[in-house]
Amino acid sequence: MNDVTVGNSAVGGSGENNSDNVPLPGVVGPGPSLRWVVVGPRFFDVYASRLIAGRVFDDAHGADDSKPLGKGAPINIVINRRAIPTLGFRSAQDAIGKTVGGDRPRTIIGVIDDMQFFGPREPNSATYYVYSRQPEKAGTAVASIRYTGDPHAMVAAVRSIWQRMVPQVPFDGDTADKWLGEFYEDDDRATRLFAIGAGLAVLIGCVGLWGLASFNTARRIKEIGIRKTLGASSADIVRLLVGQFLRPVMIANLVAWPLAFVAMRTWLAGFEDRITLSPLYFIGASVLAIVIAVLTVLAQSLRASRAAPAWALRHE
Repeated sequence: MNDVTVGNSAVGGSGENNSDNVPLPGVVGPGPSLRWVVVGPRFFDVYASRLIAGRVFDDAHGADDSKPLGKGAPINIVINRRAIPTLGFRSAQDAIGKTVGGDRPRTIIGVIDDMQFFGPREPNSATYYVYSRQPEKAGTAVASIRYTGDPHAMVAAVRSIWQRMVPQVPFDGDTADKWLGEFYEDDDRATRLFAIGAGLAVLIGCVGLWGLASFNTARRIKEIGIRKTLGASSADIVRLLVGQFLRPVMIANLVAWPLAFVAMRTWLAGFEDRITLSPLYFIGASVLAIVIAVLTVLAQSLRASRAAPAWALRHE
């Protein structure tokens, strides 16, 4: 076990999902709505949060950081990157030291990168974090453990400790991968179905290309014989036949590229964090299609190129 912390929210959607309005200085109205999370000591260390500006809660400032939220003196908060424009700041540095919250003042001491606690399609919301030295007393409490080693052994060890300390309360815990994996189940099923469909389409395409290559090669036997009689080599014949079938494959790729781009961009738009569609993906798919086409017709082309010219000229 490397480290442990407690908060009222954790990865995978465990715990609470609270939000409130944060009034802004000089702006009329209740202010934007932000999600808020109560965190305990070393919360950001356990989640390996990247600090963008300022500082996070620590023992050296524990007395200042753990003031209760209410009317009067401001409390310290840490916000995420998404909260910067929501609260009207130009940058992370611009937010440090500013106080928001109206009659419940909150002073921003740090800005961290966004943390994805929920599913891949759940948008990251503007969030601020408040500190408590005893977060287990702040409503729902969820313990998070950062560890190295076998996850099953860790879960078993934690379960054993839990059952020894509070046997009357059922243990409810698992790895972050398990909790997050539930959000990806639909995508995994869709991926498997798509892979099966794509595999069948490639197989059917190969069978059709093989049949077309056989028919076209048989139809051009005499032409091949004449070309060989006039000095064409077997390599020339192979290039001729293979090149003939590569042209429609290339045309099909050029037609498929924009369609695939639109389809993939539409699908990726549903994810909060998504990759960019690099041309390398489409070039790689085209290269793979060309390789499959070449391998499919190569055997027919090689057999035709090795035929004796005399036999080919007599062929009917």
